[in-house]
Amino acid sequence: TNSGFTNDPFGKHDGICYGMSGNIQQITNKKFILGFDFGYEKLRSKVFIDAIVFPSNNYPIPYPAMGKQFLNFDFLNFYPYIGHRFNLKRFFLDFTVGSDIGFCSKNLEKTEVTTSNGTTYKTSLDKKPTKVDIRPRIQFSLDYNKFGVYIGYSYGLGNYAAGYFDG
Repeated sequence: TNSGFTNDPFGKHDGICYGMSGNIQQITNKKFILGFDFGYEKLRSKVFIDAIVFPSNNYPIPYPAMGKQFLNFDFLNFYPYIGHRFNLKRFFLDFTVGSDIGFCSKNLEKTEVTTSNGTTYKTSLDKKPTKVDIRPRIQFSLDYNKFGVYIGYSYGLGNYAAGYFDG
């Protein structure tokens, strides 16, 4: 069925998130950084399901079940930033701040749950996506030559629950 929903699709558990990006930046003699980062990311959250309710009943009764639901967001990101570079022998450590501008291309809620009598239900619902999210961001990157890894923290300002009627 494609008519089911999870009461709290945002969940309390992390799903595996991933992304990839490339950047263009200018570094001054005093190690000041000005740059732009372009990328793709998939953000996920997870909900564990322990019961289901059939809404057609006058008195909804929860039936024991086991399953999980993932909420997936696909974003194309643009991250203008400023920062500072620190030289570490053969590596560079960059500290940057700016704001992500995330353009949501897809928002999909996928659920699979099995009841205690062995019946399995699956949903794959395309939710009304948040079109654009502005996210203040801080980031550290460790680079060697033209390649590196980074870790950052972004805080989205968009209201992701606005398009949901669930629960």
